[in-house]
Amino acid sequence: MSQSVREILTSVKSLLGGTAGFTLGNSLLGVILPLRMEAAGYPILLTGAIMAAYYLGLALGGLRGKHVIFRIGHIRAFAAFAALTAATILAYEAFFHPTAWMILRIVNGFCIAGMTAAIESWLNTRSSNQTRGRVLGFYMLTFYLAIAAGQTLVNVADVAAPDLFMLAASLVGLSLIPVALTSLGEPNLSNSRVLNVRELYAASKVGVVGAGVAGLLVGSFYALGVVFARQIGLSVSEAALFMSTVVLGGLAFQVPMGALADRFDRRVVMSGALLAIGVAWGALAGLLASGLPFVALVIVAPLFGGAMSSVYPLCVAQTFDRLENKYYIAASGRLLMVYSIGATIGPLLAATLMSIYGPGSFFLFESTVAIFYALFVLVRVVRRPGVAADQREKYVPLPDVTPIAMALDPRTGPDRQDGGELVKR
Repeated sequence: MSQSVREILTSVKSLLGGTAGFTLGNSLLGVILPLRMEAAGYPILLTGAIMAAYYLGLALGGLRGKHVIFRIGHIRAFAAFAALTAATILAYEAFFHPTAWMILRIVNGFCIAGMTAAIESWLNTRSSNQTRGRVLGFYMLTFYLAIAAGQTLVNVADVAAPDLFMLAASLVGLSLIPVALTSLGEPNLSNSRVLNVRELYAASKVGVVGAGVAGLLVGSFYALGVVFARQIGLSVSEAALFMSTVVLGGLAFQVPMGALADRFDRRVVMSGALLAIGVAWGALAGLLASGLPFVALVIVAPLFGGAMSSVYPLCVAQTFDRLENKYYIAASGRLLMVYSIGATIGPLLAATLMSIYGPGSFFLFESTVAIFYALFVLVRVVRRPGVAADQREKYVPLPDVTPIAMALDPRTGPDRQDGGELVKR
């Protein structure tokens, strides 16, 4: 019997509440830290390195966090990760030093990866094959709205005061309340298969390279977007609005991008979007010298967010099109690793360019990466035919900030882990 939307929400509301709590806190922290470093006069390259450390922790958490969950259980693992995250958030104020902050960022990334994996695997056990897609949709909506709302919370207190750190830590701590009231088992991943990066790259060059490009774009933007906004003269509230607009654009464009990707060659859809946004983003970089109106920035921001946030899920769909079902979970883990490497390198490259050429190079960096990857994809379109429409996997929206677990993806459900061999179509 089909479940109603109300029934589905009732069954997962506590887990969505926990997701909202720690995402709000983590998103707020991601704005506080670069603003604090800017106020302290940190070189932008140092700021980029500290913010990039988060994605290194995210990669480590994606690889090792699940072992903690399987060893001590989902609830206790989530509680441990949340408590450690709240403690590290408070420690930023006590240990205002680059080395200490870099270590804390790695710990933050590891814990967020662990909490995300725990929540997603819980949601997976709460979902049937018929409801998993809708549960993922509610999760995505909660995730993106919490990120956007968390960024705007920077306006509730003075950035120089400790209040915002305490608020962020409190939000993460409060996420324990709804999660602690839920008791679910862990998902069964016994049918997954091993797949190395070389095999994955041979199956889908566009997917693997695109995962790294998505990391470059997303990592550099979320690490340095606020710094860029401040350097071009925006106020703290305007910088927060700019960041939130990009996030909401990423949410709004998931459905139309998915519809196009399921109807046409995914590679053409992705390259077209990135070329359009790359050219527009590059043009805006040229306008900075003459004074870029804030309205123009806000208009283009959601378009950029939509294109940027679509790269990773499009790459996952493109890769799954060329693999047998039993390799999906292994492939998603490898794509996450490539994404995390890109997200760690991206802020370092962008920060280096900004320190040498000024804030306009931030636009140029994002634009150049997008355009070159789009051209790479178009070359692959010419050299290799696309997958027939009836053989494609359905496009599924995925979060681009922390694409940790694939348990909720309907394509990796228990009924999809069938036999077969690696396919290179």
